Parts: sequence; structure tokens; C-alpha cells
Amino acid sequence: MNKTDKILSVNDLSIGYRTGRKVKELLSLIKVEAVKGELVALIGPNGVGKSTFLRSIAGLHRKLAGEIELNGRANNLYSNMEMARLIGFVTAGNPVSQNLTVIELVSLGRFPYTNWIGQLKRNDRLVVQRSVESVGLTGLSYSRMGELSDGEKQRAMIARALAQDPQLLILDEPTAFLDLPNRYELIHLLKKLAADNDKTVIFSTHDLQIALREADKVWLMTSSGLSQGAPEDLIMDGSFARVFAGSPLKFDEAEAGFAYPVAKVLSVRLEGTGRTVEITRKVLHRLNIGIGNGVDTPLIYVSQDGTEHVWVLDDGGSRKSFSSLYELAGFMKKLAADKPG
Repeated sequence: MNKTDKILSVNDLSIGYRTGRKVKELLSLIKVEAVKGELVALIGPNGVGKSTFLRSIAGLHRKLAGEIELNGRANNLYSNMEMARLIGFVTAGNPVSQNLTVIELVSLGRFPYTNWIGQLKRNDRLVVQRSVESVGLTGLSYSRMGELSDGEKQRAMIARALAQDPQLLILDEPTAFLDLPNRYELIHLLKKLAADNDKTVIFSTHDLQIALREADKVWLMTSSGLSQGAPEDLIMDGSFARVFAGSPLKFDEAEAGFAYPVAKVLSVRLEGTGRTVEITRKVLHRLNIGIGNGVDTPLIYVSQDGTEHVWVLDDGGSRKSFSSLYELAGFMKKLAADKPG
């Protein structure tokens, strides 16, 4: 990584609140960085200070101590207008007039570049148009915000931030009110925007699977500190496992998620070919049924004939076939429940 690639550097940062002479510290000694073209996911439990941290980076919240540098310069040395050209900030459920059209809303993002009456020049209008196109809302340019779905509204807010032409785009819980397909679609869009435009995109989320699947880097924030690295780095070094240390909730590396460990009272062998075997393994894992290799262990064999799948359970004394994973799961649940503990 070249020095010119680093857009953000945070050193020994302390965040929290000041009320008169009282100081409430949320987290201290934060050290992270971000480079151009990468998608960074900030994850952590509620109340740990994720929003405060993001707002501190954007210059919207006063830090308690430490340094935040943007392009090698302390963020408090930038003017408000310079910060508006450098950083775009989007929060979940941004309150905007429902009567504004998409193009009118996105045009507001050009305020750092217009004159005192906000007059758009030809280049400004081109930037607005490109911003709308980049989030896939060209066909809705003249639709009013009140007519859009939640996903479309969030895309419009991102387009407004992109119209600022920022180097750093920060989003606080951008998928909070979206359904699953729209969550993945939005994060995929952010990843593409970062890669194609050499921008740095930082977003907070509670969706661990999206963070682990899509992000180039994860900032894992807990009450004891903030860890950073590729998602796989934080899995391997035990960072995720330590999030709920002392709790019965454990991080499952195979499933890349948290679960309550349950003793497996039944094991089976699993054989077959193709992706259906892997899906079957996941079903058995969900049912807390282990995968073993013992000769006396019951065998589940997965076979396929065209588009039809058959699961055969052979326990050495009898064979039983199932035409769906639902049928197999129901039988295995009963089998596990009936097994003496």
C-alpha cells in the first residue's frame, strides 16, 4: 500500500460525550485506517459507540482525544466546505421532504461546489446525472421521494452523497430498514462504487453475514476496543469468538455466525456428490447432528436423477428414503429426540 492510497488514519482516538464538566467515554485508544477503493464494514453490539465513531470521523461529533487524519491532515484543520467535498455521510432513515423528486434531492449534494444561491452549472448537472445513474435510479429521476420504496429511497440518499464527489463515503446502518434481497443489492452496489471509482466506503451494520461476505476489511468494535483486518483474519485470530466471551453464545467458524452450542446426541455419515451434499450438511448442522466416520454410524446418501434428489438413510438394519430436505430434517429431529441422552 502506497502512502497516497491511505485516505483515513485514526490514532489513539477516544470517543464519547461531554456535558458541561462531565465526560462519558465510550471507547478509547482506537487505531484503524482505510485506503482508497475498499469497502469497510463496522460491526459491533448496540451501544458500543459505532454511530459516534462514524460521526467523529466525518467531523460531525467532537472527539474526546486522539487524532483523525484525512489524506494525512487532521480533520479539524479542514473547513466545513472542504469536509463536505471530502466526505459524504448517509444515515438510515434520513428525513427528507417527500415532495422532492430524486433529481432535486441529488442536486442538493452539489452544494459544496455551487454559488451562494445554489445555482447548478453544466458540470454540476452532469455529476448529478452520473450519480443517479450509478445507483440505478435513472428511470425514477422525476419520481417524488414519497413514491419510492425504502430501498430506492436509500439509493437516492447515496446518490446525493455521491453528488458531493467525496473521496470517503460513510453510511450509518444503510440496510437497517431493508429486506434481505435489498440489503445484499445495496452492499453490492457500495462495493462496486468503491472499486470502480477508487472511493473508500465505510458502513456500519448488524448483519454479520453481509460484512463477512462482502467487505474488504472489517472493523470489529467492542467495549474493550476495536480490531481491524480482513474478515478471514478476524475469524482466524479469534476476534469474533472473543466478542461474547463468557456468554454461552459462540462464534461458529464453519457457518461464519453466532450460535448457542448444543451437544450433538447423534452422528451420521454423509456421502454423495454435488452441492446438495453441502446443503444437507448445513441442515444437519442446524439440527445439531454431527458428521462422523464410524463404521457403525448411520449413513445418509444423497443421489440425484436429473432435477430430482433422493436422500437415503441406512442405519445398518433398515433403509428409508426422503424426497426433500424438509422430510429428512423432520425424521432426523425425531430420531435425535428419541435417542437416549
